[in-house]
Amino acid sequence: MKTRISQLVAITLFSLILLVGNVNAKGTEKYASNHENIEASLELENWMINDDFWNVNCPFKFVNANEESLELESWMTNDKTWKLVNTFDTEKEQTLAIEPWMTNESIWN
Repeated sequence: MKTRISQLVAITLFSLILLVGNVNAKGTEKYASNHENIEASLELENWMINDDFWNVNCPFKFVNANEESLELESWMTNDKTWKLVNTFDTEKEQTLAIEPWMTNESIWN
């Protein structure tokens, strides 16, 4: 029963893909070409490049703000601020070694 439902779903999806792939939208070409002729070409007008218009009549104020320079401050490098503790002890750390389970072929097959 489960196989039949899976096959039915697969056949339905395949048929749907074939139908969608073969859709033809004939008759829309004339409408698409008409819209291209209606749109006017863009033109640059004097008020667009006039500094007096943008500086006086514009409700928005454009300000060239300079950002502060980034500087390293003392608290950034202070160990007491960050409460840094050296938890890595090289004497306790074991060296890397190949263990038997790493090379046992029966585990990996």
